[in-house]
Amino acid sequence: MNKKSLFIGTIIGAAILSMANLVFASIGTGDKENTPSGIEVVVEPGDTLWNIADQYNEQAGMSVNELLFYIQKENQLQSAIVQPGDRIIIPVE
Repeated sequence: MNKKSLFIGTIIGAAILSMANLVFASIGTGDKENTPSGIEVVVEPGDTLWNIADQYNEQAGMSVNELLFYIQKENQLQSAIVQPGDRIIIPVE
């Protein structure tokens, strides 16, 4: 094995270890509750996730886009589409 191959192998190995570290760091320690904290909002007819984020973004201390993505992630929504009767948690104290 020449020096160039050894160097490339070392770089690839370091990249793989870095990616694994990122994956495991994102999993967390499990101390966090599974449900987000905040207020529960029941989606009304005509509501969109954007309207809801726009209504609560100042109270949450986030931009509308930040809150929209936070709501999707923390409520485990597959898309930004919500239906009347859906219950979502908004991170407002």
